Amino acid sequence: MSIESWDPNIAEQQASYQLDREFLLNIIGIRQKEPDREVSDYFTADEKQKHSAMMKLDRQTWLESTTDFETEQLLSLIEFLTLAEMKIPSWEVGAESPVIHIVKFLRQRKTPPSKEILLWIKANSSNRFLPNGAL
Repeated sequence: MSIESWDPNIAEQQASYQLDREFLLNIIGIRQKEPDREVSDYFTADEKQKHSAMMKLDRQTWLESTTDFETEQLLSLIEFLTLAEMKIPSWEVGAESPVIHIVKFLRQRKTPPSKEILLWIKANSSNRFLPNGAL
């Protein structure tokens, strides 16, 4: 966990953050084409700061933004978000992780992640709430 200073401009920017479908598709594309690429290298420092707000968005926002994504796209997004929370400072969210929202969404769609994917999430994260959320 990192310690950061509070900046009211950043707080305001994060409060007004909108999840962008094209941005998500770009992340998915990178993850699918370059699975070994370090997730912290996906963005500039400014982009990391700006997009850290997506980690704190509520379940409904994530569902609305990803409802028409294919299962494989959602799995790539789960991989990215799992790694991003570990590798990018200020992206840690614990029990509010979007990974939890997407895993639940996949289960609702009757396409739950495989056991291998769930084990991969646990092996690649120190977030004790992943992949199922608070019990």
